[in-house]
Amino acid sequence: MKKLIFSALVATALCLSSCGKDDDNGGGSTSLIGDWYLYSNFNGPNGNGRNWTSSNDCAEKTYYSISDKKIKHEYYYLEGSECKYYPIYYDYTATNGVFNMTVANDSPNVRKGAKTSIKYEMKGKELFIYLKNNQQQEVIEILRKKGVDYSYLDPFVGYWIMTKATVGKTEVIVKEGECLQGAVVSSSIGFTLYLNFPEQNGQCKKTINTYEWVKEGNKYYNVTDPQNKEELALVFSENNTKLSYSTPSDNGLVTIYLTKVK
Repeated sequence: MKKLIFSALVATALCLSSCGKDDDNGGGSTSLIGDWYLYSNFNGPNGNGRNWTSSNDCAEKTYYSISDKKIKHEYYYLEGSECKYYPIYYDYTATNGVFNMTVANDSPNVRKGAKTSIKYEMKGKELFIYLKNNQQQEVIEILRKKGVDYSYLDPFVGYWIMTKATVGKTEVIVKEGECLQGAVVSSSIGFTLYLNFPEQNGQCKKTINTYEWVKEGNKYYNVTDPQNKEELALVFSENNTKLSYSTPSDNGLVTIYLTKVK
């Protein structure tokens, strides 16, 4: 990760000289019963490897309404510029971390009686659902219950947008429409760094890299390669809404600055 940030931001510089009281939502913060909305997912639908992504405005409308015997999947997806609605209702049982589901008679879509099973897991107050994509890779959807406070999660968890970068004394501001852009999508088990930067030949290079991370004490580590654990020098400020990452390089201290979106 250091090497990527070094090369990206050095090239740029040279070129451009969230625990309060919970609303139980009908079942308590750790109960399956309630309405669960999509917060982030780990997927690779374009064949470019699996990455963490934050739900877009359309996907944020998607939620699972879970009662004792029924799951209503109120599904929204983006097709071109249009947000489309495709609900599916299931009768279900939950056994040993598996939803065994049958498309209900009142479901408006999909063949009635069709059966499927998906794995699930509660991690803290988040619901993890494990699916398969078209390439038969495992997809992880992280759901959060409406009305539940998630401020207990580590402040690194969330969606961050890069606002500027510095290499030594050179500062570059991120501007809309220009090449330099960056974002971090972080879950409790991994994060993806999206970084676009101008190369010395004038081309805009786009990179996407995904890592696993852990926190030990007050320090963060990249543990993607267990044999080469690397400390992540993350510094939070302004009530954990600002984040910077700094590391030395041959061209001076490299720092990227990000603001939390959600």
